[in-house]
Amino acid sequence: MSPEIRVLASSQEVFELAAEEFVRQTNDAVSKRGRFTVALSGGSTPKALYQLLVERYAAKLPWAEIFFFWGDERHVPPDHPDSNYRMAKEALLSKVPVPTEKVFRIPTEEKDAVRAAASYEQTLRKFFKLKPGEFPRFDL
Repeated sequence: MSPEIRVLASSQEVFELAAEEFVRQTNDAVSKRGRFTVALSGGSTPKALYQLLVERYAAKLPWAEIFFFWGDERHVPPDHPDSNYRMAKEALLSKVPVPTEKVFRIPTEEKDAVRAAASYEQTLRKFFKLKPGEFPRFDL
């Protein structure tokens, strides 16, 4: 399959296409493997996507089969205004029926950033059953 390049007229069209692809990939993974793993992005850009998933696509997603991780996080408490987890929780996770045990946030309440990162690495290793030298592979 060769890559397809699409030129869209607005950021809203980008978010709509991204939401449709999120739904497609989620349902495909769940039908094939019984689960969908996603590493959420940080910053403010994905907020519009998360809101669109809530507003227009919530009924099309098997929330209990989605496992949420973070691709990056700021080393601030989880309720801090700069926390990527906080943004995702407020825009998405608190508005859909995601079981709390399916949300794997980086433990930024740990004062030592190295310890927080090491703890999250262990969480990923355990969840994905990784051997030394292996890396997690998310569905998205």
